[in-house]
Amino acid sequence: MTQPLPPLTTEAAALSVAGAGLHRYEMGPALIGAGADATVVIVESGDNPGSSGVQNSTEVLVRGEAVPALDSRFDFWAALPIHLFARLDRGCLPLGTARCRGRSSAPVGFDSAALELEQPLTREMLDAVRPVPASGPVPGVDWVDHVETDPIRALESFVLGWFPTEEAEPAGEESMEDEPKDLPQALAAFHRLARLRPAIHRFCNPVLQQPRHASGPLGDRLVFAVDREGIRDWSILWPPQEQGDVDPRVWLTEDPCSADPETISEEEPLSRFLLQYTLYEAMNAAPYHASTFCMPTARLAPLWRMLRPVPLSPFLPTYTAEKFFVAPGLLTTISSDENEAVVSFAALDRATLTPLLDHGFRWFRFDG
Repeated sequence: MTQPLPPLTTEAAALSVAGAGLHRYEMGPALIGAGADATVVIVESGDNPGSSGVQNSTEVLVRGEAVPALDSRFDFWAALPIHLFARLDRGCLPLGTARCRGRSSAPVGFDSAALELEQPLTREMLDAVRPVPASGPVPGVDWVDHVETDPIRALESFVLGWFPTEEAEPAGEESMEDEPKDLPQALAAFHRLARLRPAIHRFCNPVLQQPRHASGPLGDRLVFAVDREGIRDWSILWPPQEQGDVDPRVWLTEDPCSADPETISEEEPLSRFLLQYTLYEAMNAAPYHASTFCMPTARLAPLWRMLRPVPLSPFLPTYTAEKFFVAPGLLTTISSDENEAVVSFAALDRATLTPLLDHGFRWFRFDG
């Protein structure tokens, strides 16, 4: 059932909620009023993933030049409430009150805050302040055809289709000399791809631009990827122990700096593991996400008509053991057993997520 929008108000009336002694500030496109009774934040409407504005039904971001005077007001334990409004053509739409769930740290550098609404926005309010744009061209999934027969080709096709081109200066002689040498075929292909799509070297958990040599219980190894907290890394034995081993086994090392690190063999060889890893990090880096609460596995049935499985073993089997699925413009992981399942989606285009509402899932997060 469609729910009517709350009445719009003027900017002056919205700011008056802050109370006496009003001070006005600007942080990026947001207008902030600080008074004796409350803090008022007026954001611009629009589709602005990762920038100031409404992100989804529960989250609003505020970002801009540092405003040290506002530091104490954007704290989870702040005594005064935060009232949110979104600017529309004919006035300001009240969104409700919020808590600050994340922020830049030092007062002198306070330039961002992640605000969580105490009551989620209705779909009608969300569409009014953050309209879903018409869907444009989205990456296809033909690369899945090559996963089993030529995983390096599958990796190349996925990366070139999913990540946009970037303006970059041609590599000079010096930078070409800095590129890692004497690498297995799959890792060399990844680094060649990174010259075409630099985004894959900016993953949250990066594939190292310069793999490093290390020793371990199994012998000399080449560390090619690390997690951002440094509590695990991925490596291959290098040089290879067996002559002609062109697609070596990958080893996950837990707590590599400890005296007795635990080393676990990944299920996939290097070429297929790099595809797994890239899919996982591409999901993390995507601008739009959706995740369900735990639900009965039987609820997945409608998804099988739209999702194509990627023939790879579950990723991080000792943790979430997620299997990958894809649809045009959509990456999906499913962690499940016979009884329960959790599904996560990632997309480059918000409109790709919106049709998922038709499935009636309970959403932990939904950016569509």
